[in-house]
Amino acid sequence: MNGFSTITQKGQVAIPKAIRDYFDLKPYDKVHFTVQNGKIVAQPVLNIKDMLGIISTNKIISKNKQKEIIRKHILKKYEYNS
Repeated sequence: MNGFSTITQKGQVAIPKAIRDYFDLKPYDKVHFTVQNGKIVAQPVLNIKDMLGIISTNKIISKNKQKEIIRKHILKKYEYNS
């Protein structure tokens, strides 16, 4: 999936609708920009509300296990390569 956008005088860039829809990006969501191998990479920043309800268990699990479950969920949702 790809798209094009133009940088405004204020340095702003609109994310194409197809990409916003794919990542379920809404107004005021945060996006993190990095440079990797000479390319600009934009990644959605998850809101803590996105994390609520992804862990459903009757077992008591450690904080580290909770963090690992959340990390795996994020990687799967956004298809990150680890």
